[in-house]
Amino acid sequence: MNHLTLGIYPNKQIVFNVVRPEDLENHIEYNETFRFGRLLYVDGKRVYRGCIKEEYLGEYDRIAEELYSNNNVNMYSVTIPYR
Repeated sequence: MNHLTLGIYPNKQIVFNVVRPEDLENHIEYNETFRFGRLLYVDGKRVYRGCIKEEYLGEYDRIAEELYSNNNVNMYSVTIPYR
């Protein structure tokens, strides 16, 4: 099963990716290295906090929760190249 990742930038710009299981580890590593400012969620769970201060994480977590609960993303259509 593919994974749905969600990146949220500090300005609340949002990027979704549908990631193959075999690409997930590298996708996370890439985001931590080259997209270090944004938060990263995988299947609804925050895996990287980006540059967001602790006191603001709850706000971003609520945004992610709402987006995951209301998503209509085709999980069979992998978004290569990943954004």
